[in-house]
Amino acid sequence: MSGLRALPVALALSVLLPACAGTQSARANLHYSDEAHEAYERAMERFRDEEWPEATEAFRAVQHDYSASRYASLAELRLADVLFRQETFTEALAAYRAWLRYHPSSDESVHAHFMIARCYVAQMPDDWFLVPPSFERDLSSVHDAEGALARFIRDYPEATQLAEARRLLGEVRLVLARHEYYVAEFYVTRERYPAAINRLLGVIGNYEGSGLEARALLQLGELYLRTDRSPEARGAFQALLEAYPRSPEVESARRFLARVGPGAAVAPDLASAVIPAAAPARATTPETTRARTRQR
Repeated sequence: MSGLRALPVALALSVLLPACAGTQSARANLHYSDEAHEAYERAMERFRDEEWPEATEAFRAVQHDYSASRYASLAELRLADVLFRQETFTEALAAYRAWLRYHPSSDESVHAHFMIARCYVAQMPDDWFLVPPSFERDLSSVHDAEGALARFIRDYPEATQLAEARRLLGEVRLVLARHEYYVAEFYVTRERYPAAINRLLGVIGNYEGSGLEARALLQLGELYLRTDRSPEARGAFQALLEAYPRSPEVESARRFLARVGPGAAVAPDLASAVIPAAAPARATTPETTRARTRQR
């Protein structure tokens, strides 16, 4: 009988003991997560105070001590942010790319992609924003920035960083458009009108949002008039009036249209423009002309 009385007790213990163990495990996991969160927040305090060595050490500790928590990956991303804030942009770029390789679907991936674009922008020489731009520099960093920002805007239309990305893209495209416009003006001085027309078409078609489109359309129409291409001239002036009715170039476009008179109009063939990422080695452009002058 004593064995029979002990049976219900044993059965109860067999149910309760695993339940207790499960509760203890859940409590331990909750405690671990809370500790990880607290450590991460302490690191973020260092970050907000711009204490970069201390923040770096704290984020690395989160990675090491709480590697099984989600805060480990967040700490890794913040380490990339620290590198960016310290203006070590090449290292920051590599860190963001490495983070995305292992966390492509994370909610924080939007931030990483945007910061990659910002790294490219930050690596552009400061004097690119001066007029006229220097032609003795490599344009690759500017093209990288333009491509990264355009992809971000295309891929993340709902991102909170969208307005900033558009602003930066406008600035970058202005740099590229100024470069092409300045080269076009150089070709005009050499009476190389087809080359100048090609560059102006590139300004209009390739760098939307640069702010130079109306100016380029006006000069494009003038060059078409110089080369006896009246239909193309009308098309350029009309495109300016339709697309940029509030631009300062509107009055000049109207005067040119009155001068050329009525007739057929051919819209600018933007697809025909071929803009090299860098000037061909043997092309005659402002930079090669100056180089030859120095050699003499």
